[in-house]
Amino acid sequence: MINIVPAPKKTTFFQREYMYNGETVRTSLDVLLGEEEYILEVTAEDGITIIGGSERAVFYGECTLEQILKQGKNRIRAMKIEDEPKFAYRSFMIDCARHFFSLDELKAIVDTMAKLKFNKFHWHLTDDQGFRMQITSLPKLHQEGSVRSGSHFGRVKLNSKYEGYYTKEQMREMVRFCAERYIDIVPEIDIPGHATAMIHAYPELSCRGRKVPVETKQGIYKNILCAGSDTTYEYLYKILDEMCEVFPGEYFHIGGDEVPKEYWTHCSQCKNLMREYSLENYEQLQALMMNRVADYLERKGKKVICWNDALKGENLKNTFIAERWMDRKKHTLHWANDGRKVIMGDFYHTYFDYPYAMTPLKKVYDFSPYLKGMDIRGKESILGMECCVWTEYISTNAALEYMLFPRACAVAQTAWGYGREDYAYFTQAVKAFHPIFKQNRINAATPKEWNPLPLKRIGGTLKFLNNLR
Repeated sequence: MINIVPAPKKTTFFQREYMYNGETVRTSLDVLLGEEEYILEVTAEDGITIIGGSERAVFYGECTLEQILKQGKNRIRAMKIEDEPKFAYRSFMIDCARHFFSLDELKAIVDTMAKLKFNKFHWHLTDDQGFRMQITSLPKLHQEGSVRSGSHFGRVKLNSKYEGYYTKEQMREMVRFCAERYIDIVPEIDIPGHATAMIHAYPELSCRGRKVPVETKQGIYKNILCAGSDTTYEYLYKILDEMCEVFPGEYFHIGGDEVPKEYWTHCSQCKNLMREYSLENYEQLQALMMNRVADYLERKGKKVICWNDALKGENLKNTFIAERWMDRKKHTLHWANDGRKVIMGDFYHTYFDYPYAMTPLKKVYDFSPYLKGMDIRGKESILGMECCVWTEYISTNAALEYMLFPRACAVAQTAWGYGREDYAYFTQAVKAFHPIFKQNRINAATPKEWNPLPLKRIGGTLKFLNNLR
């Protein structure tokens, strides 16, 4: 048996072995194969060949071969691997707004994720605690919105100035780096909530027009973008224009989560817009706002993603891709069963800012992307999966890597889609993947930390919750 993460679709073994001595692996393309489908064949007579439906598919075959070679010390059993993913969208999200990470730090993570056959990097670049990308036409966003007076996350109380943003050239460099590994960047600007840093830079974006400080604590804040003001859309379109120039990928995330609407209820411009469109509530006003922004992005050829919170008004455009993170009212279930696209980024299973005591590896592994009550059409609407790391309580690269790995391996396994019935095989495969963690200098959790025993889970959970105060 050979241990591969994620497990291949089909592996056929033969009796003989092949000794690999560094000779060139023969690769070719076959248009009859799928975009991400490959065949890796090892024979004693002809050596190693990889045939793919695209250059991306050949790359995935090479990633599989790398794992094989690291296990077999170049002595490989003859075999044929026929492989392709079940889900087209396999993503990881890193929040660089709460805490800022350098390109070198991100690159090590991206390279490791590529070897796990992830194909999307959801880059969360804006939030209440920082605006992290250069916008030339609205320079205060990165000059002032990227700076906060301190960092007061839970029991961590730092009163020193915290700052950092990515220049356009740095973001383009990351786009190139990811593209070389067949990962597309999905940039996110979170609207209309989680926008305090934007309003700090340009108070006219809010209903009250008041200067507010960039937030230093975790939380959900009342300062949100004004939905009824033409200025809001004028500024947003400028930001989107520049983001689209930097990020050429087909997907674009515009947030939409956790939007307290108190200030909208006192805003004449928001009320006028509601009357103009005969809206019944402020959830519908949010959807109208997001529809306008989506229209603008779609004219630029983008497919637009939002968090499932934006579905509450029930007037969101059908073209939106809804990312489900927590949805007690089952809006996402109905969205999928109606044939509209969904990405699964479940709070309880694939949010890796929570410790292993709360989200152990086995719990991640057991997660199914199919919701209870999902019909055949709904299951077909699942575009893929995403694991997320929010960084209010993660300030170092070592901590970020530790929280991601190896739990990201479990998401990779489920999103690729095979071998999920055999957890014992999976754990052996993750252990066999360790040389790649070491090669990339990744600070992964050790096997004894993957699944804490019940008492340690209780203690670890209480410790984490106590730190939130």
